[in-house]
Amino acid sequence: MTVDIIMPQMGESVAEGTILKWLVNEGDYVEKEQPLVEISTDKIDTEIPSPSAGIIKKILYKEGAVLAVQTVIAQIEEGEIKAQAGTVKKEQEEKERIEISETAAIVGEREMHEKRYSPLVKKLAKEYNVSLTEIKGSGEFGRVTKKDIMEYISSKREITASKEKIVKEAERETLIPLHPKRKITAERMALSRQTAALVTTVFEVDMTPVTKYRELNREAMKREGIHLTYLPFIAFAVVQALKEHVALNSSWTDNGILQKNYINLGIAVALEDGLVVPVIKDADKKDMFQLAREIQEIAVNARSKKLKPDDVRGGTFTITNYGVNGSLFGTPLILQPQSAILGVGAVVKRPVILGDADAIAVRSMVYLSLSFDHRVMDGAHADAFLHKVKDILETWGESLYEQKKPNPPGGYGGVW
Repeated sequence: MTVDIIMPQMGESVAEGTILKWLVNEGDYVEKEQPLVEISTDKIDTEIPSPSAGIIKKILYKEGAVLAVQTVIAQIEEGEIKAQAGTVKKEQEEKERIEISETAAIVGEREMHEKRYSPLVKKLAKEYNVSLTEIKGSGEFGRVTKKDIMEYISSKREITASKEKIVKEAERETLIPLHPKRKITAERMALSRQTAALVTTVFEVDMTPVTKYRELNREAMKREGIHLTYLPFIAFAVVQALKEHVALNSSWTDNGILQKNYINLGIAVALEDGLVVPVIKDADKKDMFQLAREIQEIAVNARSKKLKPDDVRGGTFTITNYGVNGSLFGTPLILQPQSAILGVGAVVKRPVILGDADAIAVRSMVYLSLSFDHRVMDGAHADAFLHKVKDILETWGESLYEQKKPNPPGGYGGVW
C-alpha cells in the first residue's frame, strides 16, 4: 500500500511551506516516526516524521520547493513489501559498515604518511597552516624536506596576494540569500501593516513589587523546576486584563468584529533565522505558575525544533519580549488576524518620583508598548486595557493576583 506524505498546515493562516532538506533518499527503508524532511513556514521550522515503516518510493519535490499545504511531497510503500523493506534495511546497514571500513583505511593511510614527515617539517607546516599532503617531497623515498616546504610557502604567498587583491575588489558587497522563514515573515509583516489600522500606545510600569516577589521566591521556584522571569507575571496580568477588555481578544472581519470567548496567548520566541510564536491554549484557565512553566517549555521546544503544528495554531493575543535584548520599547506589528500585540521592554533600575510626595527613589521600571488595530477598537479601549495590566503589576504584593498557595510539606517560607 502506498502512503502519501503531505505538506502539513502549521497554522490557520499558513497556506504554504518550503522544503528545506530531505533526510532520506528514494529507495531508503524508514521506520515509523523516523524524520523524513525538514520544512519551514513563517510560523515554524520542523521535521515531518514517517507515518509508517516502509520504503521511500518517490520524492516528488526537491529541496527549496515552495508548496501549498496538503500537497503530496513523497510516497512510502508499505504492506506487501515488508520483506523487501527488511532486505533494503540490511543493505543500508552493510553500506554503512563498508563506509566505516573505508574511513578506517583512509585514516590508516594518513597515519603512514605522517611517519614520513620530520618534526621540523611538521612544525613549519603548522606554523604556516600548510597541508603536507599537497607538497611533493624531493628527499629520499619522497620525504618532504625543509627546502620543499619553504619553496611551497613562497609560491603560495604570491598566489594568495593576487587572489586577495581580486577578492577585495569584488567582495565589497555580499548578497545573502533569503531564508524561507525570513522571506515569508517579510511578506506577512508587510501584509499586516497594509491590512490593520496600526496604532501604538506606551505605558510605563513600576515592576518593583514584582521584583521583590521574584527575589523572595526565586530559589523555591528553581526547586519546582520553574525559572521565574518577569514574563510570566506580565502574561498573567495580560490574561486578567483581556477578561475585562474583550475587544483586544477579537478579530476584524467583513461581517463584523469576531469576539473570542477563550484566550490563547501567543509568546514570540527569537530563533537564529527569525521569530516563531507558539501558543498557550486556554491561558485564562491557568495561574501564573502554570503560565511560567508553559512559557519555559515552549521556548525550549521552539529552539530545539520540537514544536508540533498545533503548538502554533489559534493564537488570540500575542506578547513579544524584545527587552531580553536590551530594547526599552518598540512598535511591534500585529499578527493577523489578531487585533493587538504587547511589546515588553527591558526592566531597568532608575530614579523616579513617587506619587504626590515628591520623593525620589530607585525603582525597577519597564515600558509596555501595545500595538492595536484601530478598526477594532479606539485608543480609550487600548489604554484602559494597559491601565489594568499596569495596576495588577504595580500592586502585586497587595492584591490577590499574587496567586498565593499553601506551602508544601517542609515549606520554604513566603508565598509562591
